[in-house]
Amino acid sequence: MKRTIGKKLSLVASACVLVLATGCGTDSGGSDGGSDPGASGFQPPDVPMKDALGDMEGQVNILAWPGYAEDGSTDKSIDWVTPFESETGCKANVKYFGTSDEAVQLMKTGEYDVVSASGDASLRLIASGDVAPVNTDLLTNYADVEDFLKDRPWNSVDGQMYGAPHGWGANLLM
Repeated sequence: MKRTIGKKLSLVASACVLVLATGCGTDSGGSDGGSDPGASGFQPPDVPMKDALGDMEGQVNILAWPGYAEDGSTDKSIDWVTPFESETGCKANVKYFGTSDEAVQLMKTGEYDVVSASGDASLRLIASGDVAPVNTDLLTNYADVEDFLKDRPWNSVDGQMYGAPHGWGANLLM
């Protein structure tokens, strides 16, 4: 169980550092290469993609759904943030949001490095140019992500990833 949690923490930590923008790194250029509009129905703006990790800044500003970046304040037995901070030396500043609309509005301020966005919010942020493509070659544990979660209509456009999926679960309606 601890090994699985550690593996997931490592993947989430990698995603948190790189997804959408790099909070604990610096800009290093690159290009998404552009392409014709595909199944997404729109051409994303030309936002540069990272081609290398930058220097550590020491903090990452995260927008998260409640329960997605647990720091032990809700339940003392659930704390993913503190081990991440200890292992990386990167301070995780987490702000929680309640709706996709709220997440999009907050992300557009430019104050946040990463967001645990829903699919509809992700596509709005991609279309508006408020997020950068993700260079999955820089994500150490990307190969551990289940293939059926990669290159999906809610996290990519024309084969270019804009987010790193980190898990899945049941969505039950009663």
